[in-house]
Amino acid sequence: MSREDGGGLKPSSAREDAIAEVCEHCDLRERLALVPPSAVIRGTYYRGIEAELGKVGKAARYRAIFPERHAALSWYPYADFLQHITVGGAMLRSPERVHDGMFQLGRGNAKMFTESVLGRLMLRLLSREPTRVLRQALAGRRQSAKPARWELTFPEERTAVMSLIEEYGYIESYLFGAAHGTFEMIQVPVRIECVLEDRFSGKHIFRW
Repeated sequence: MSREDGGGLKPSSAREDAIAEVCEHCDLRERLALVPPSAVIRGTYYRGIEAELGKVGKAARYRAIFPERHAALSWYPYADFLQHITVGGAMLRSPERVHDGMFQLGRGNAKMFTESVLGRLMLRLLSREPTRVLRQALAGRRQSAKPARWELTFPEERTAVMSLIEEYGYIESYLFGAAHGTFEMIQVPVRIECVLEDRFSGKHIFRW
């Protein structure tokens, strides 16, 4: 793959075509213009995209568009990650249903973590208790995405509010799916409401 001036990767024709198609059905292009260079995310999140596409036989096509590899603990530009989750979501469902696809990617990423050695260990330690699991999710986000800020409150019994601030992922689809996947992994029935304040801030309200 060729490089642009400044050392950034120049997208292939296949990537350009895939991004152009998905931009007709979500605000990716506008969002990319607003994401600051300081916004970064750990490489581990990329792995969930390919794993979910592999379940439907589309991993090879995804790798053809995005051949670069990502180290789990390294930091990568959030703008690049947004291209991966939107194109991946469109491949899972369709460009017209890209948000449904991103929801599925987020949900699958949470479930993939549950099945890992670390995930199984954490579930034993946290005893599948929702308040403790949500606190752990808050701590995990602090270590995996910047400058995203999450704040957790418990306004009443069996209710939690996760406020997401400077969160450059799709709060209403990708991260909403991850919220659902988190409760599926602890096997606790839940109703989750997403309230957007703007593109990059909002709330997930959990009631169980």
